[in-house]
Amino acid sequence: MKEQNKSANGGIQLARTLGIPEVALLGIGALLGGGIFTLLGHAAGLAGGGLVLSMILGSAIAFINLNSYIALATTFPVAGGGYHWVTSGLGPVQGFLSGWFSWMASAIACSLYAVSFGIIAEEFLFDFLEFSRGGLSSGVLSILFTLGAVVLFGLINYRGVKLSGKIGGVIVIVILALLAAFFVFGFKQAALHLDLVAFNFSMFLPMGIAGVLQAAALFYIAFEGSEIQAQTGEEVKNPAKALKHGLFISWGVVSMIYVLIAVVIIAATDGGGIPSWQFIGVEADRAMVVAGSQFMPFGYMLMLVGGLLANLAAMNATIYSSSRVLFSLGRDKLLWKKFGIMHPIYFVPTRALLLSLGIIAAAALFLPLKDIAGLADILFIGLFLQLNLAYIQLRREKPEAKWQYVVPFGPYLPLLGVVCYVALGIALFHVSPVAVVFFGVWLLLGLVNYLGYAKRVEREDHAREIVYEHSVRFHPKSEYRVVLPVGTNGDWHKFLDVASAMTREEGGDLIALRIHEVKEGQSIRAAFHSDQEEHLLHAIEDDMAKKRLNVDTRIVQSQSVPEAILKTIVEEHADLVLMNWDGDVNTKGFIFGRKIDVVLHRAKCDMLTVKLGSVEKLDRVFVPVPIDANPNLRFTGKVATALYRTFGSKITVAMIVPEDIRGNADKYYESILEKHVRELKMKIPSGVESKLIYSDYVASGILKNSSEAYDAVLLPAARGGITQVISVGSIPEQVAKQCRRKTVFVAKGYRGIAKPFWEYLAERF
Repeated sequence: MKEQNKSANGGIQLARTLGIPEVALLGIGALLGGGIFTLLGHAAGLAGGGLVLSMILGSAIAFINLNSYIALATTFPVAGGGYHWVTSGLGPVQGFLSGWFSWMASAIACSLYAVSFGIIAEEFLFDFLEFSRGGLSSGVLSILFTLGAVVLFGLINYRGVKLSGKIGGVIVIVILALLAAFFVFGFKQAALHLDLVAFNFSMFLPMGIAGVLQAAALFYIAFEGSEIQAQTGEEVKNPAKALKHGLFISWGVVSMIYVLIAVVIIAATDGGGIPSWQFIGVEADRAMVVAGSQFMPFGYMLMLVGGLLANLAAMNATIYSSSRVLFSLGRDKLLWKKFGIMHPIYFVPTRALLLSLGIIAAAALFLPLKDIAGLADILFIGLFLQLNLAYIQLRREKPEAKWQYVVPFGPYLPLLGVVCYVALGIALFHVSPVAVVFFGVWLLLGLVNYLGYAKRVEREDHAREIVYEHSVRFHPKSEYRVVLPVGTNGDWHKFLDVASAMTREEGGDLIALRIHEVKEGQSIRAAFHSDQEEHLLHAIEDDMAKKRLNVDTRIVQSQSVPEAILKTIVEEHADLVLMNWDGDVNTKGFIFGRKIDVVLHRAKCDMLTVKLGSVEKLDRVFVPVPIDANPNLRFTGKVATALYRTFGSKITVAMIVPEDIRGNADKYYESILEKHVRELKMKIPSGVESKLIYSDYVASGILKNSSEAYDAVLLPAARGGITQVISVGSIPEQVAKQCRRKTVFVAKGYRGIAKPFWEYLAERF
C-alpha cells in the first residue's frame, strides 16, 4: 500500500520508498555523468598530467563537504536538503538563497548532461551507425536529441521517484561495468607501452598549480551528488542509516573511479606525437570515446553507449533534485505556493517539475557546454560554502538535537571546506567569466524575489499566528525592542520590573508575549485565548503606563514555544529577550530546560535569563567576573546599570582567585579586576565596589559570598569558544541552580559569527 503524502498535522510530505541502494545509485548516477563522459577532456586540457592531482583535490574537498551533509541529512532529513539547513543555521535570507542556488544548480547541471547526451547521440546514430541525417545539420540533430531526452526523463520522473530510481539504478550498474573495462584495458595498454607513459607524464604540470586548481573547479560539478542525495530526506525509509551509508558509498566508489580513470587516460592514450593531455584536451567532451577506441575492443561503440547512459543517469538524478528543491521553496511559500503541491496519485510535485524542465531546456538551447558547466559549478560552490557554515552554526545552536553523525575535527574541517570553496570560486572565474557574471545576476534576482515576495508572505503568515494584539505608546516607536515571554505564574510583576528596567535603559519598546502551544496533529486554528489572559496583558499594559513606557501585548499560537519566541525575535528585529526560569531542570543534558536552552542557543540577540528569588528587593547586586577575558562583560555592565537606575542597586564586582596567591600576586589580580570593571562600562556616578575573593572553587566561592549580604547575583555567561557550543558554561550553571533564595541573572550578549571568528584568529595567530 502506498504511503500517504500528508503528515498527521496536515502538512505535505513525500512517500518513504527509498533504501541504501537507491540512495547510493542516485548519487553515483549524478556524479559519473558530469565528470567522466562530459568534462574529463576539458579538465585535462587545463591540468595536463596533473589531472590526477585535480581528481584527488576534488575528492578531498568533496569528502569535507560530505561529512557536513551526512551530519545534517541524518539529523534533519527533509526534502530540500541544504536549503532547510542553511535557513536554520544562517537565517532566512541565506536559507532562501541556498535553495535558490540549489534549484538552479541542479537544473543547469541537467542541461549540461542533456547537451552532452545530444552530442553523443548524434555521433552514435549518424557517424557510428551511419543513419541518414535527412538534410539536417549535426547541430540541429544534437538539439533535437537534447530536448527529447529532457522530455523523456521528465515523463519518467512524473511517474514517481521509485520508477525513476529503478531505471537510474540499472543504468548506473551498466556504466560501472563499462568503466571497469575501460580501466582494465587502459592499464594493460600502459603496462605494454611504458615509453608512452613516460612521454605522456613528461610534462606533469604544464599549467602549474593554477591549472590543477582550475581543472578541479571546472570538474567539481562531478562531486555534487551529495546535494542530490540529500533531497531524498523525506523519501528514505531509514534516513539515519540509508543516507549515511548511501553518501559514503557513492563518494568512495566515484572518487576511486575518477582517480583511476584519470591515471589511465593520461598514461595509455596515444596523442600521435603530442602528450595525451593535449590530445584529449582538444577532443574535450569526446575524450573518453577517443581514448577508449584506441585500446578497448569495440571501444568506440562501448564508450558512445557509456556516454549516452551516463548522461541519462545524471539527467534522471538532477531532474529529481531540481524539482524537489523547487517543491520545498513553494511549500515554504518562498516562491509561488503552487510549486509546493504534489500529484495526488504519483506523489510528484508536478508544477515544480514542469518549471525545472523549462529551465533545463532553455539553458541547453542558449548556453555553450563549457559555460553551462561553469555556471553549475559556481552555483553548487555557493551552496556548499553556505552549508558548511550552517553546520558549524547548527552544532553551536542546537545541542538539544539528536545528532546521528558528528563531523570529525569540527569545526576545523568545515572551515577548511569554506576556504577551499573560496579558492575554487576564484579559479573558476578564469575558466568561465560568463558563469560568474550570471551567478551575480541570479543572486540579485533571488534577493529581489525574497524581499519583494517571500518576505511579505512571511510577515502575513506570522500575522495569522497572532490571535490578540494591542499597543500602548507614549513616544515614537523605538529601534530597540525587548521581547518578554509571559507565563501564568504569580511572579510576572517581578519579571516585568526587570524587563521594564532594561527597556528604560535603552529607551526601547517592550513586547509582552503570551504563547499558546498547539499540540502536534492539532490544527493551528484550535488555539484560543481566555478573558483571564487578556486581563493579564491589560495588567502589564497598566504597569507600563505608570512607567510611561511603550508596550505591545500579544497572544500567539504555535506548535513550539521556543520557535514562536525565535520567530518574534526575527520579525521584530529584537535586541533583547528575557527568559524566566523557575529553577528546575527535568531534562538530562540541558542547562535551564529544553525550551529556554533552545532560545539560549539560537536567539540572535542579547539574552537575559532570570531566576526570581524569594527576596523582593534588589538593593545589593553581586557581580562575579572571571579571570579570563569574557565577551559578555559589556552586556553584563548594561544590566547592572539598568538595575542601579531602576532599583537603586549597589553593585559589587568580585573576582574569585585561588587561595595560594593570597599575599603573593594580589596586585596582579587586582589589575585584572580593574580591567574587567572598565570593560563592564557601567554608568554609575557613585562608582562600584570591587574586591578579590579567595577560594579554590569558583562556584562555591560565589555561592558563599552571595549568600551573606546580597539580594541578587548577576553572572556573565561563560565564554563560548569558536569550537564550542555557545552556552552559559559550568560555573554560571552551577550558581544558577544552587542559589535558591537569591534572584539570579545570567547575561549573554550576542555578537554574531564574524566577530568571534576574527577574535579567535587574532588570539591564535
